[in-house]
Amino acid sequence: MIKLLLLVIALIAGIVVGPEIAGNQGYVLISAANQTIEMSLTTLIILIVALFAVFLLLEFILKRLFSLGSSTRGWFSGRKVRKARIQTSEGLLKVTEGNWKPAEKLLAKSAKYSDAPLLNYLAAAEAAQGLGKTEQRDEYLKQAAELDSQNLAVALTRAKLQIRQQQFEQALATLQEVQQEHARNPIVLGLLQECYLKLEDWKSLLTLIPQLTKAGVITAEEATALDERAQCGQMQHLGQQNGTDGLVGYWNNMGRKDKQNPALVACFIKQMMARHADNDAYPVLRDALKKSQDERLISLVPQLNLPDRHPAIVKLQELLRQDGNNAATHSALGQMLMAEGNWQEAKDHFEKAVAVRPDMTDYAHLVATLEQLDDKQGAAAASRQALELAQPSK
Repeated sequence: MIKLLLLVIALIAGIVVGPEIAGNQGYVLISAANQTIEMSLTTLIILIVALFAVFLLLEFILKRLFSLGSSTRGWFSGRKVRKARIQTSEGLLKVTEGNWKPAEKLLAKSAKYSDAPLLNYLAAAEAAQGLGKTEQRDEYLKQAAELDSQNLAVALTRAKLQIRQQQFEQALATLQEVQQEHARNPIVLGLLQECYLKLEDWKSLLTLIPQLTKAGVITAEEATALDERAQCGQMQHLGQQNGTDGLVGYWNNMGRKDKQNPALVACFIKQMMARHADNDAYPVLRDALKKSQDERLISLVPQLNLPDRHPAIVKLQELLRQDGNNAATHSALGQMLMAEGNWQEAKDHFEKAVAVRPDMTDYAHLVATLEQLDDKQGAAAASRQALELAQPSK
């Protein structure tokens, strides 16, 4: 702009001054080596203005050329970005459809010019895993991490894909890396829960349950069920590692509330029975029955291999005096009496049990006692009733 202004001023000056010096032009002598150039002052001025004009013209042309090149590059670049957007959209749709091969190709190809290359690589990793290409999956995840190593989405995607591939230990390691910074993230906590369950890491799961509840990942009811499962799993683990001593030690260290939980009592009794410690398990079961006539506990009594069944029979009779219509207690007492060879009393209790709660197992016990009593007609009738119970209702 300034150069153009100078050119205009020079032209105006030439127009104004030119006529005045036309009669007295003077001359200019230029000597260089053996060459000399002579010209009038007016001619020199005109040459300078002309050269300046040529310089401005060349500058204008060059700017236009460079501008055209930039526009062309911008057009090609914009075209690649637009194409990448289309390919990314198509690739994401293919992932949703489970069409892994074209999905991976579209997403990986368009990642370079994508508006969100991180998303491309994460989706491409999922597609690669769908094709069973674990190494390629990890390569896409690596490229995603290089874009943003602190991005939680990268770690979560990696962990989810590892869990889907049943790589639970690797998934756990991935999650533990981000757990400290994202301790309250519900997805991180939910995936940790899944890993601990699959790896049967009951101790870690028990520690995690309060966090799961606080973050709203599980309800209070689900937390109770999960706690029971984890504690039962821990009992089984300790029983396998340390035998009955490990089980008893764990039981003794449990809180009072847990010791009154029928599910945990039943689990402890079963683990003790599995290690042939039935006689040591019975006092725990007996004390639990004083506080709860839970069917899970009552049904364990006849399963115990006791050297003397009499105390257990007395205990069941005591429970029936408290609740004479408890089918589970009648059934358990009937089984204990069967083991003692007291067929008539056993029959009476099985009949009361099926009268309150028709059950295939109790009918089978009833048939067995009737056969022992040589009551073939009664056994046949009980068998028919059992068959009717077994038939699906219309």
